[in-house]
Amino acid sequence: MNDDRIGITVEEAAKLLGIGKNLMLKLVTVPGFPAIRFKKKIIINKNKLQDWFNENAGTYGNYNY
Repeated sequence: MNDDRIGITVEEAAKLLGIGKNLMLKLVTVPGFPAIRFKKKIIINKNKLQDWFNENAGTYGNYNY
């Protein structure tokens, strides 16, 4: 992974979090999740992903899986 990029793919984010792609695709729909959709392409802000994870650690959301 190129460290100077701000945006990462769903697959890269899933790998960072240690989860599957399907769960990652559900997480990007959660309000406040640091992702932007450009038509069919989803880009996740790598710098804000850690902050989001820290703020939501220990909580259980309704992610409809």
